[in-house]
Amino acid sequence: MTLYTDIFELARRETTLEGEIPVKNLPQLLAFTATDAGSIRFTVTGMGERRGLPAAELVMEGDVELFCARCNQPVPVEIGSEAVFRFAASEEAANALPIEDDEEDEDVAVGSRHFDVEAWVEEEAILSLPRMVFHDDCEEGGGWQDEPEEVVEKPNPFAALAALKK
Repeated sequence: MTLYTDIFELARRETTLEGEIPVKNLPQLLAFTATDAGSIRFTVTGMGERRGLPAAELVMEGDVELFCARCNQPVPVEIGSEAVFRFAASEEAANALPIEDDEEDEDVAVGSRHFDVEAWVEEEAILSLPRMVFHDDCEEGGGWQDEPEEVVEKPNPFAALAALKK
């Protein structure tokens, strides 16, 4: 069941929305995980208006299982992020914001009165995934490897010429 909210009203009233989503219910995140175990916990807190736009803070943390880069087996990983978002009414309005209005500590997103909170949390969870993870006890170079090919000694084609030269 997808969770929707009026993000503009949440920001204006400075209310808080909390929840937890099982990883198995987040199909785009599942494409990056080794299993469907774990969940993502989130808190969305309205912050009123920031520089002329409704704003909210998203704090997200969770437990997922990713593939070990050495042995390709599941590794439990804790993920998390914390970010402030300002919400524009449309893509055009977001694109029309001056570049100097784009601060590093705030992202601009397109909000709506029927805002998909789960999709927002899922996107932030994907962005917070580490590039590579390893088991603590996996040895470097341990993991999957090709079978070594049998080396066949080939005769040197010039050896026959050297024999004729003598």
